[in-house]
Amino acid sequence: MSNATRSKMDQAEAQSLRATAEELEARSTPDPLAAHFMRDDAAELEASAADVLALDTPPQVGAGGELVPAGEQIKHGGGNFIDTVEQPDAVTAEASMDRLKLADEGIQCVAMAVDAAKTIQAKNSIEKMMAHQLAAAHKLAMTFAAKAQRLIEEDGSGWNRPLTIFATEASRVANASAKMMDAYQKGTLALHKLRTGGTQTVTVQHVNVSDGGQAVVTGGIGGGGSDET
Repeated sequence: MSNATRSKMDQAEAQSLRATAEELEARSTPDPLAAHFMRDDAAELEASAADVLALDTPPQVGAGGELVPAGEQIKHGGGNFIDTVEQPDAVTAEASMDRLKLADEGIQCVAMAVDAAKTIQAKNSIEKMMAHQLAAAHKLAMTFAAKAQRLIEEDGSGWNRPLTIFATEASRVANASAKMMDAYQKGTLALHKLRTGGTQTVTVQHVNVSDGGQAVVTGGIGGGGSDET
């Protein structure tokens, strides 16, 4: 687990501690001392995470809009999840931790998942989960594509010779990559429909009619689209 991943989980744990502290104080028999210690622990976790996630020097933006680390820089930036919940409860905090764990265990795409959620300015848990799924689909697509390329290179039989086990497996893995790419693209469309309600709006700003009687309509068409078949 990378330092950046651990720090994101520490931030989620701190959020959970603060929510539990509020619950302790709200009970019929409050425990302010335990709540105080929990808030102290949360503050330590947040301070430690902020130090790890801080960028010593802002990196340059390279090809494709990706960041280019400078020199020995190994720290990874990133803030808290963007959320409209101003005072999250214990369930919200636990859900945040679960999302991070799922993105880390096995698939290991926490950084991409968090970056995707921040990029789309995820406003709720559904959008965050969709962003994480998009990150996972992208990583799998590129991983399968890379494996297919390695198998093709190991095959070395050429296109005019009978298929070998390497070529057959390369075809299977390439197909899996294509399916993940398709899932990613459908996911982006699903996110768009979720935000727009799947409707299309046509706005006409003004209509100009020339001497020949031909109308020129200017305006904009909002996104939507019909369901795929």
